[in-house]
Amino acid sequence: MDLKPHLIEELVRIVDRERFSMEPALRDHWARTTLPKGGARPVAVIQPASREEVQQIVRVAAANTLALYPISTGKNWGYGDACAPVPGCLLIDLSRMNRILEVNIELAYAVVEPGVTQGQLSTHLEKAHIPLMMDCTGAGPDTSLIGNTLERGFGHSPNGDRFACSCNYEVVLPDGSLITTGFGDYPNARAQHLYKWGIGPSLDGLLTQSNLGIVTRMTIWLMPKPESIKYFFVGLKTPEAIGGLVDVLRRLRLQGTVRSTVHCFNERRLLAGLARYPWNEVDGTQALEKQRPELVQRLCRELALPSWGASGILSGSRQETAAARRKMKMELSHLPGLDRLIILDEKRFQWANRLARFLRLLVPNHSLSRHLALARLGMDLLAGRPSYETLKGSHWRARQDPDRTEDPLTSGSGLIWITPVLPMTGQAVREFTILVEPIFHQFGFEYQMALSCTTDRALSAIMSICFDKHSVEETSRAQECGEKLLGVLLAQGYVPYRGSPTVMEQVRKQTPAYWKAVAHLKQAWDSQNILAPGRYIPGGPR
Repeated sequence: MDLKPHLIEELVRIVDRERFSMEPALRDHWARTTLPKGGARPVAVIQPASREEVQQIVRVAAANTLALYPISTGKNWGYGDACAPVPGCLLIDLSRMNRILEVNIELAYAVVEPGVTQGQLSTHLEKAHIPLMMDCTGAGPDTSLIGNTLERGFGHSPNGDRFACSCNYEVVLPDGSLITTGFGDYPNARAQHLYKWGIGPSLDGLLTQSNLGIVTRMTIWLMPKPESIKYFFVGLKTPEAIGGLVDVLRRLRLQGTVRSTVHCFNERRLLAGLARYPWNEVDGTQALEKQRPELVQRLCRELALPSWGASGILSGSRQETAAARRKMKMELSHLPGLDRLIILDEKRFQWANRLARFLRLLVPNHSLSRHLALARLGMDLLAGRPSYETLKGSHWRARQDPDRTEDPLTSGSGLIWITPVLPMTGQAVREFTILVEPIFHQFGFEYQMALSCTTDRALSAIMSICFDKHSVEETSRAQECGEKLLGVLLAQGYVPYRGSPTVMEQVRKQTPAYWKAVAHLKQAWDSQNILAPGRYIPGGPR
């Protein structure tokens, strides 16, 4: 749809001319996507700088039945990026709302707006010498804390379940009115930043992975820097050993020995983070491990990659981490297929770094330096310091180089995430691998897998389909692969924890009664289907 002149003038009065644009280049910019299907183009882009401006925009939209699509920073790669599911929406870019409103050291929380990135908060804590650390994801420094929390994303630390570690959502509803969840609406509520549930029905969950409101502020719980942090890295010799490791990790999580999220990566996922697809040696029509298994073995050998690698932290007092270290070593000592267990603190890392510099003088290509560089990256993530380096894997099959921020949209990267949840048992992992690996190979893609211990009992299987978006044929195969994977997984009871609009279409078909009930909520809150039509909760026809 085209915006009528009177509507343009109303919007411009709210935010000033320079923060409202209908420029084709800007609209094209926000229509870019890593997904196979082309992104929907917004009718215009508006940048509010305050909650009050968001309210005014929503009221104007409601009066004129104008669809809105809010984004925080638009870095939702592989899940929909910054694109609305349907064309013609007014895109509300909230990145100018980037204030850190409060950091409470005593009670360990921060209050932030949607434009605040994890890099921004991490830098603020360090520069101000605040003795707190934040949870960090591998999505790079420029991703929004609120945006990721609302997608129920997870990071690496003991606060890795970001939704569980947030509260006090300030929300603009589809009629422009304002509420705050939990205790936030009660005047001078003393515990509004500290207690998630409030009294009566809890609305926080309804506002995640939904299109029922626009969150303009949130409280995020931080962690005191522990007295002792030990970073552990586990390497396995064979693919089959991952089942045994998962059983050990479950026991350690349930006992409380390991409190952080633990991420496990197979060798093809590790390889994608350190190298690019060898287009000069293969044509990409088959999975690399099927077409040239010896090439995969050589690349992994040169980079000293294990069949599976896992990382996490042990944190607490010195006595606690020492006891946890002993317990972990004992649990893993009899694990079949164990290749290496490295447990480092900062002091040991610095010692190893000095050794690596000495070895480089004797053996220029010694692998210790590469291992330590990876260890440094993992240690920084686990300590709440995000990095652009973690985005390198998204460019695996892209033929162009990305910009300095490793944004996959700048390299022509194609990326689809399929993210089912499964029980944290070795048997479940073995059965799951047998089910899904052949599907990747059927469509000619590498089986790239990460397993994230997001709770004490469940794993999120993070599968990436990487493809070259400049290839029509490869893009078509990637779409078919994603649809086949999701269909098979849903049929076997493996439901994703998060998904793109295409994924959500398939998911909603599985449980019509549930989604009908949720649609009633959408009708009650947003009868005109103004907010993000078609994103998570289906609304009525527009």
